[in-house]
Amino acid sequence: MAFSNKFQDLLYVVDPPELQILHCLGASKQGGESLFSDTFRAVDTIRQQRNPLLKTLAEFPVTYWYKNDGFNFQHTKRTIEMKLPLDDYTRPTDFFSQVATATKTVNWSPPFQAPLLFDIGDTRSCFGAGNSLSNYLESIKTFKQLIEDPDSVFETRLEEGTCVIFNNRRIVHARRAFSDKEGNRWLRGAYVDQDAFRCRLRTLEEEMRTGMCV
Repeated sequence: MAFSNKFQDLLYVVDPPELQILHCLGASKQGGESLFSDTFRAVDTIRQQRNPLLKTLAEFPVTYWYKNDGFNFQHTKRTIEMKLPLDDYTRPTDFFSQVATATKTVNWSPPFQAPLLFDIGDTRSCFGAGNSLSNYLESIKTFKQLIEDPDSVFETRLEEGTCVIFNNRRIVHARRAFSDKEGNRWLRGAYVDQDAFRCRLRTLEEEMRTGMCV
């Protein structure tokens, strides 16, 4: 089996973890190479093209869910989340000129996307009628092509004992198929939320400055 769709983890919760850790504990099977792609690069490519579909990605609501074994998580997000409310960008020119530095995070997880409601996207936005369902479908097709572009994908094979850490709010990941013959492939995953990470980082920086770090 293979996770052919690149995605981010846990988008169905209110505050997904920022850092994801994958520790390879076994890798004797053939295949299973890890794939990573930067969603911010895709956003910037669309921005440079001044493609109006970029605004659709920042406006159209997408619900992610996980319903299994007695759990039912669900949360709605925009594909592109901005640092400021969209209403602050009163003109389309403001949006295109600032989106490169104003992108807060990107949400992309097709395997965990909930069904779309038939009436979603009917409301006109401050940019005009740019967030219809048809525009959304066209925009995600373009976005998917960009993150799947071979020039945008970093591929590596995790060997036993190696570990990879990446930003789960920016980087999408997947893996290639691996052999079902003898051998093992075992990856142990963990998450660190941004508050815990930045708290510890600030503490260590302060200890380094004051000479308290051992």
